[in-house]
Amino acid sequence: MTEDEELIAEIKAQAEKAEEIRPEMIDVSGLAMTIGAKFPHRSVDEIKQKIIDVWRANDLFYTE
Repeated sequence: MTEDEELIAEIKAQAEKAEEIRPEMIDVSGLAMTIGAKFPHRSVDEIKQKIIDVWRANDLFYTE
């Protein structure tokens, strides 16, 4: 599995957790910083955008 595939898998796992606590909001910036520590090959801003894309696809609530 490539680093980007691992990154997306991590984001999707976080989305599943967010679905369980719906309708509470997730702080995307905070989550991006947390995930970014594990995936330094991408910037926090790139990770943040990927999180937003996944959250939107799953109709989850978030704040930036």
